[in-house]
Formats: sequence, C-alpha cells, structure tokens
Amino acid sequence: GAEAFLGRYHNQVSVVPDRGKRRLFGWFGPTNRDYTFTGLFKRRQPGGSTTFSSASHGRPTAMMPIDAFEKIIPMDVVPTPLLRALLIKDTDQAQALGCLELAPEDLALCSFVCPGKNEYGAVLQANLDQIEREG
Repeated sequence: GAEAFLGRYHNQVSVVPDRGKRRLFGWFGPTNRDYTFTGLFKRRQPGGSTTFSSASHGRPTAMMPIDAFEKIIPMDVVPTPLLRALLIKDTDQAQALGCLELAPEDLALCSFVCPGKNEYGAVLQANLDQIEREG
C-alpha cells in the first residue's frame, strides 16, 4: 500500500527533520544555511553547516529550465523537455522522450534540485496512469 515504502531489498534509510520552522524572509538574511544546488545563495559563512529538512520553504511555482537536470539525471534521456511534457500532461511527447523507461523514484533528484519545488515523481506516476488508462 501507500505506507509500504521499505522492502526487504532496501539497504539504506535516511532521516531528516520534518518541516523546520518557517522564517519570515528567510532567503533575505545576511547568511543562508539552507542547501542550494544552483549556488544561487552563496552567503553561507565559512565553516558553517548546512541544514536539511523536509521543508520546501515556499509554494510550488512554474518549472525553470536550468541545466541542473542534465547534470544529475543518470539515464539517457533529455530531462528538461521530458519534465516539461510531464508537467503539462502531454503524454505523447513524454512517451517520445522516454517516460516509459522511468520509475517515479528515478526523478527524485530532479525534485530535489528544482527551484520551482515540483514533485516530478508524482507527476510521472500520474502520467503513467493516464497512459495505461488510454491504452
């Protein structure tokens, strides 16, 4: 079911705090302890630690086509057009770009680095379900 996310073949469990405290204008301060893949905020103090939590610090916005997707995805697919096709539910284009070769967990890193805070795994699963219904 939906709660069964660990199986007998899993060999790693990661634990992060659940949704840290919201900070008013947290991105605007003199320093930023949050991780950013793009390096947009390089105001971290030298020797300072990076904090991780399940908080996304904001609401989902439009997809931003950054080159980070090409850097992190290990499969032989063109990620930016594929992710765009998935978001707009263009199943024909998504199939042509290789969505049938992917599982939702394959796009977890894309969700992690996305500055638009999009959950690509859930979007892929919705598209795969639609493709299955349509035959």
